[in-house]
Formats: sequence, C-alpha cells, structure tokens
Amino acid sequence: MKIINFILALTLFLSANMLKDYLNKRYLQICNFSNLRKYAKNEKALSIMGDACIKTDNLFMLPYIAHKLQNTSIGRKNAVYFLTIYMEKKLICSFVFDNISFEGFSLPETDYFLSYIFEALKNKKYKKIGNKIVIKNKIKNISYYIYKNKNRVYVDEFKDEKLIKRRWFR
Repeated sequence: MKIINFILALTLFLSANMLKDYLNKRYLQICNFSNLRKYAKNEKALSIMGDACIKTDNLFMLPYIAHKLQNTSIGRKNAVYFLTIYMEKKLICSFVFDNISFEGFSLPETDYFLSYIFEALKNKKYKKIGNKIVIKNKIKNISYYIYKNKNRVYVDEFKDEKLIKRRWFR
C-alpha cells in the first residue's frame, strides 16, 4: 500500500512539474515521446502535452497522444480536438501536393489557425499567386501564404504585411 501511495505521489509530482513547465511556457520540454511514455496513463498530463504540442506546431505527436486519451469523457473530447487539427494538417498537405478536393469533407472548427485555412480552401476563398496560395483573414488582419518546398508545406503568417511566423509541415 505504501508503494502505491508513493507511486501516486510521484505521479502527481511529475505532472505538477509538467504543469509548471506549461505555465512557464516551456512547451518544447513537454511535447516529446519521453513524456508520452512517462504519462501514458495520466489523461490530464497527456492533455497538457497535446496542447503544448499544438503551441509548438509539433502536430506529428497528436495521434500518439490521442490514442491514449480514451478513459474519460474529457480525454476523448481532447482526442477529437487533437485529431481534428492533425487531420486538417494532413488534408492541407494533400491539397498543396496533390490538389485534392475538400468537397464532402466536414470537420469540427477549432481555434487553431489550420481550421481557418482548411475552411478557406474548402470554400475556395483563396487566391493563387504564382506557386503560393494566399488566404486573408480580414477580421484578424492576417494573411496566410501557403506553398510547398521539396517535401514540406510552409505556412507564412503575415500581419500588416510583416512576417510574424513561418511554420512547416509534412
């Protein structure tokens, strides 16, 4: 019994460290396979890890995290959120590389920028300028330039004509 209590206390301590890292915006320290193994049965820690992976654009981790979020209602909802973002990434990459149609696709909207891009592509609310797809979010005064280079899809985010973030996905 004492061993179980010690293990439980240690698990709470470890997830408290993860929470501390999260609150201090050390997201890269959270989003890794080592933590995935360490917190495989702690859905709260896994949910924190998934959000940290989104904040660092390490979306490749999301299916691994979502797979483990199956025992609680909140965990399952977070799994759907994570997989929606991952699916949007994969579909956008397929659109850029293979020109697939989004007709018939319907995904829940999220607060992550890829949802906005996915919906704009689906509804054909974009312009092609050379090899780039340009999507403007007039409400936020943000423009997204999407293009491919070798085996990556790049998304450049501009605000007031200034590059504020460059992301890439595979």
